[in-house]
Amino acid sequence: MLNFEDDAELMNSLPELGLTKNLRIATRFIRSDISASISGLGFFEMGKTIPVKLMDISSKGVLISTNRKLRINKNLTLTLQFETGKTFIIKAAIVRRSASSHHQYGMKFERCHDELGDYLLESQSKLVFK
Repeated sequence: MLNFEDDAELMNSLPELGLTKNLRIATRFIRSDISASISGLGFFEMGKTIPVKLMDISSKGVLISTNRKLRINKNLTLTLQFETGKTFIIKAAIVRRSASSHHQYGMKFERCHDELGDYLLESQSKLVFK
């Protein structure tokens, strides 16, 4: 049995134990009532929007799925449209490709969107968290 004197000692031991600290501080929601699309893919696709599947969402970013190959660190515009008609247009960057699926990408918003986070909570009818 492992015994740690304090939280700091435990946190410092995580890499040695093969564990990592979860740095996420935003609640991720799984929603099926939000349509998502991306734009700004490149010069030859100016003005085009590509629909993507929204896997999960928070006030800081999203996980999307698409058959398109996306470049890490690419800045895009993400459009989120709720069934209520409410729309959010957010600048975001592709920050990672999922290790489990090469069609899933993590996008980080340019800034934290508290208004989006509040609306996610307010409009949530079925509670599903990830």
